[in-house]
Amino acid sequence: MHSRRDVLRLALGAGAGLATLSACGAVGETTTGPTTTTGDPMAPPSPVRTPTDDPPVRRVMPLSSADLDVVLALGLEPEAAWAADGTGPRPWRDRPSPPAPDWGGPGLPSLRSLLPFGVDAFALAAADVSESQLRGFEQLATVIVDPGGRPGWRTHLGVVAGAVDRDPDRIAATAEGALDSWTRGQRRLGVDAVAVVIGTGARPDTPVATLHDGSPFATEIRDLGVDVISHPEPVPYRELRRPGVQVVRVDPRDGDLVAAVRQPSVSSLPWALGRLVEGRRPA
Repeated sequence: MHSRRDVLRLALGAGAGLATLSACGAVGETTTGPTTTTGDPMAPPSPVRTPTDDPPVRRVMPLSSADLDVVLALGLEPEAAWAADGTGPRPWRDRPSPPAPDWGGPGLPSLRSLLPFGVDAFALAAADVSESQLRGFEQLATVIVDPGGRPGWRTHLGVVAGAVDRDPDRIAATAEGALDSWTRGQRRLGVDAVAVVIGTGARPDTPVATLHDGSPFATEIRDLGVDVISHPEPVPYRELRRPGVQVVRVDPRDGDLVAAVRQPSVSSLPWALGRLVEGRRPA
């Protein structure tokens, strides 16, 4: 039986690439059922997970913004990268865009578009990927994922670090320090809860939507010991403004902030939290 790397080498040989693609389908094409999309720019990814058994790896291609952030934070230059919201510089990511697969279709890139890069692994811990698509990626290389589901930033960092044989402790300590500083700053202001409003602005009686309390970003805030105020339906803005509650706003037109809130990572989470509370005080 061939290992995943053997399959990759065979797929790159004469004629074998088409055989592999025929067997497992082309990721991003319509041979398999796509994941459900809501059209909501703040909806978190809903990936399927399977453990990887081939670390360490060297030639990695991240396939989400958060996975790219983690790979770069660990000091590893990706062979290529792809993300639905782009792979270029962000306020927390000052690197130029890595090479990208030639893919303009919907969803994740096709297997054909990934073959030329010959990578050892795909970092998929925060990607939108169906189970059938994941099986396809596994035919080409190791998949770096968390079998428990979408991981929080600490687990995400550890999973990728273990796969690429890098030490995550320094990066984790830096992030922990920034997050602890943010939390202490909010405590000094008397904040014990945060409400994240999704919208461009609001008058006191304007109904506003709040970030779902089960989203990855809300989970990270609660992990800091700060409660998250969330409502299933829009509520008047004035109802959120009460003592001890820090009301912050994510403008859907702000691509940087949307990306950081949708897929918080070791580098984007501290930036987003700082950006949201900058110049703001609780009621």
